[in-house]
Amino acid sequence: MLYSGFVGLIILLSLAAIYFGLKMMGRGRWLLAWMRGTFGIGLLVGAVLLGLLSLDLLSYKLLLENKPLGTISFSKLADQHYTAKLTLINEGTELEYPIFGDQWQIDARIISWTGALKMLGAKPGYRLDRLSGRYYSLEDEHRKQRSIHQLASSEYWVDIWSWLQNDSGFVPLIDATYGSATYLPMDDGAFYEVSLSSSGLLAKPMNKVAENAVEHWR
Repeated sequence: MLYSGFVGLIILLSLAAIYFGLKMMGRGRWLLAWMRGTFGIGLLVGAVLLGLLSLDLLSYKLLLENKPLGTISFSKLADQHYTAKLTLINEGTELEYPIFGDQWQIDARIISWTGALKMLGAKPGYRLDRLSGRYYSLEDEHRKQRSIHQLASSEYWVDIWSWLQNDSGFVPLIDATYGSATYLPMDDGAFYEVSLSSSGLLAKPMNKVAENAVEHWR
């Protein structure tokens, strides 16, 4: 009896709550104010998010095909240890990084426009992402020191490229891809030019040392 009475009391309380809830909702004013407030907060959050996404997009530069992005040269410090000097033309900067291994690679993030925006002539944007080294030997790759340098990052708490990579195609008119130059050999004095197309990064030897290193590697 006690159990049944307790359950009955809970049912009565729930029915009373439903009655008073419906009665209050019938007045409508508070519900309308709540909906307007929620909608306004949603607009503000959306506007802030769009602003941050736009700032992140500004970190990407216009992709001009067949135009070199920069050059990279190598100075040997020890066996499988180099200093890489990366000169970026558009930025007007010259950066140096320690690189371990036998080969080097640069990666870039590419954001491209699709559909109507592409038809209107919207150009893709790019941002250099990483510079890394690699060993010829799998044993060295697992055992020896490796080097991966981040060349750029998102500074405004949002990363539109990563978001687009994970959205499974739900965002229209914009696409995110990853471009990587083929691993190429390092050698003391080797000098390469780095360029970018819509399909990815390209690197080609620009002096005899680099040409000989590529020929020997092949």
